[in-house]
Amino acid sequence: MSAVEEKTATQSPAISTGKEAIDGSAEQCIDPIKERKMMWKFDIYCIGLMGLFYMLANLDRSNIGNANIAGMPTDLGLVGNQYGTSVSLLYATYVTLETPVAILLKIIGPKYLLSFIAFSWGCVTLGMGFIENWWGLYICRLLLGFFEAGLIPCIDVYIGIVYKKSERGKRSALIFAFSALSSAFGGLLAYGLTQIKGPGNFHGWRWLFIVEAILTVVVVPAFLWLFPQNPRTAWFLTEEEKCMMDLRYALDPHWGVDEEFSWSSVLSAFVDPKWYAFVVFQFSVDISLYGFTTFLPKIITGMGYSSVNANLLTVPIYIWGLIWFCFVAWMSDKSQRGYWIGGPLLCLVIGYAILIGVNSVGARYFACFIVVMGIYPTTGMSLMWMNDNVSNHFKRATMIGATLTCANTAGVAVGQVFTTDSAPRYIKGLSISLGLTVLAGLMVIILVVGMNVVNKRRETRIQEALAAGTPLPDEPEKGDMNVYFRYST
Repeated sequence: MSAVEEKTATQSPAISTGKEAIDGSAEQCIDPIKERKMMWKFDIYCIGLMGLFYMLANLDRSNIGNANIAGMPTDLGLVGNQYGTSVSLLYATYVTLETPVAILLKIIGPKYLLSFIAFSWGCVTLGMGFIENWWGLYICRLLLGFFEAGLIPCIDVYIGIVYKKSERGKRSALIFAFSALSSAFGGLLAYGLTQIKGPGNFHGWRWLFIVEAILTVVVVPAFLWLFPQNPRTAWFLTEEEKCMMDLRYALDPHWGVDEEFSWSSVLSAFVDPKWYAFVVFQFSVDISLYGFTTFLPKIITGMGYSSVNANLLTVPIYIWGLIWFCFVAWMSDKSQRGYWIGGPLLCLVIGYAILIGVNSVGARYFACFIVVMGIYPTTGMSLMWMNDNVSNHFKRATMIGATLTCANTAGVAVGQVFTTDSAPRYIKGLSISLGLTVLAGLMVIILVVGMNVVNKRRETRIQEALAAGTPLPDEPEKGDMNVYFRYST
């Protein structure tokens, strides 16, 4: 028994010693009821606060879609595809910082890193309310992407640091629930704020940026005060719970929470074949995420609704997407996550087919509900699936950040495939999204089959070595290349 385990077992009544370990040594057990109570605290103070930032980031990033139908292009004198270019420019800076920020999370600490980037993007959003021309719009979008870049990779890496495989799906759903709420709340907020009539050209779309920026800046002090810097010494944990956190890490060395930074760990991510499959998958579904959520208000106006009603009609779509995603995430924690990611891709295919091929307004609006059933589970759960199947912290952080860096170039592409001249039906953009959805399905098949093959081969090696009387050593320092590591399909 390790020193950590001995100390923890002695100090904490929530921990008991059993005799069920495979090697015959004493194995530490944690009281599951007390463990769940402890993790609820992380849900409230960590998932809740990060989710709030995620909701505000989505508001600050996607409100340009609401501003687009509320008079912003006219006030700024936008011509041609300048609006589409402004959508793309955010991701030009966004993708460059996701990998380094994901790696820096453990080094700097989440409290200070996330507080800084949230305050910065809030200030940039405030500036969006005072722009006067296309170049001001371009500069603000570039800066917004620069500061928002670190949020999603930091959230995904932090979930991988704190939660077990069986706990991550539900927490990912909670984070994306805030995203869906932001989309729904954003529609209501846009409906109200865009009605404001100001002096001169200070129209309602400007108040949309200003008010949402203030909301972001106000939340930063609360985050800085409440968010723990280290999960093992979090201020809201009792001494008993701190011991439980220590033991959670001690019992799973593949977690790699105490791993020291090394370039070899970082570079190992890029020689892992599954990383490339995850990149292709994530890029393919991100086209749908960014295209659909950014241009949904315009798609609905193309059905004959006014801009005001279009903003309102986005609300039930996102609420339904939230309910569905929570169900899928809950199920994925109880069974094989890959199948619960691949299945919703069929919803995307069906929804896009209706939007592209049907003229009926009612059918096309119904198709939006089908599309959102595919968007959130595929984009939200894939990084948790990656978290499950990559061992040791810095390889996992690098792979998450690098996947997001490559995949979020979809945000650059979206402004070029959902072009102004193809509005409001956006047949070209929807058709490309449909094709990439099929490609994403192929990647899921490759990953599931590949992981199952590797698991069987490793089990065969272990059994053959046992039969020969030369059992293979457990080498957790090798991470997911350890023969005893099992992929979760």
